Amino acid sequence: MASGKLPRELEEEILSRLPPRSLVRFRSVCKHWKHLFNDKRFINNSLARARPQFIILTKSKIYSIDTIALGGVDPTIEVNELASELHFEAKKSTYTRITACDGLLFLHFWMQGVTIWNPCLRQVGLIEYEYEDRDFHLLGVGYDTTKPEKGYKILGYFDRLRRVTDACQKGHLRFAIYECASHSFKFIDSLDWPMLAGLGEYVSLNGNLYWTSYNEETREYFLGSFDFSTEISMRFCLPPCGKHVSGSLHKLVLTVFKGDRFALLKQSRISRNTEVWVTKEKINNSNKDDVVWLNLMTLSIPNFPSLFNQFSGIRYFIYDKTLIMCCGADQTGVACIFIARGDMCKKIQIGSGFDHFSHCVYLPNLISVPSEFKSVQV
Repeated sequence: MASGKLPRELEEEILSRLPPRSLVRFRSVCKHWKHLFNDKRFINNSLARARPQFIILTKSKIYSIDTIALGGVDPTIEVNELASELHFEAKKSTYTRITACDGLLFLHFWMQGVTIWNPCLRQVGLIEYEYEDRDFHLLGVGYDTTKPEKGYKILGYFDRLRRVTDACQKGHLRFAIYECASHSFKFIDSLDWPMLAGLGEYVSLNGNLYWTSYNEETREYFLGSFDFSTEISMRFCLPPCGKHVSGSLHKLVLTVFKGDRFALLKQSRISRNTEVWVTKEKINNSNKDDVVWLNLMTLSIPNFPSLFNQFSGIRYFIYDKTLIMCCGADQTGVACIFIARGDMCKKIQIGSGFDHFSHCVYLPNLISVPSEFKSVQV
């Protein structure tokens, strides 16, 4: 009688097609399935098939937004309210920023600290600032690529007063890196704000930090970068929107595309036409002078939202030539998901009146929260 046991390769192929949240529940079935979570090949194969998801954090609630049937005639989403697993709370008088690095979410709570969260595995880590460091502003997260073990680092700044004369003090930005392994700050006085000033979110890719910026003197947009290995910031490359234009004429939103490239969402203030550009090759520090941009799609849709004067950040995914974007609705600022391709644009409102919300686009991650962060039981 033939055995009913599947070949191991076929078994892993079937498991890799399951949604990450379902896959997590099967870790306890057997030792082999549990060990798959330490297999980078299996993890990458699984995440490559995962649908885009959003985390939306409001003053009082956290939502997970799953995208469904993106290739169909009527794409839709599934909204799930998540139990609060965070040590800190977003308060009306505080500032909260969500950023991502390697699929882990870093939630910075102003004057409190940073929560490192893997919603898929329900794991939480914690950085709690000392009293004298609570005015630290987070910009982005990365790590030193020259070391075998990832030691996550947070780039940010302190807004301090500097004495000019006996009777006068002046505001002064002092940049610093928080090294998560040693739980200490390192000041970097060689950095300057004009280079680090971003027009939108700071994006982490391969351990480095990237952002869009604008040079007032040359009147050109550029992509800046910060290398956590050398602790040096520089102009990385030019985006596909030309030179010598007003800094207020275009809205540029940078994100990671296919895990190793960039996508750039560009909207014109005048025409409101929206384009999505992607880099042709994988991004690394050695090809910064040879970045080639390709036009992936152009949207001229009347009901597509204006990306100017948004109350919150703008985050998006490109999935099989479909744009999935989270931002505030025009005028009201209420959180909405927009799904657009060709001449179709579907708007889905989340809730009825979020205030003080921020959000993050992410792919579900199967990597555990690193041990250098203080563990929090959830």
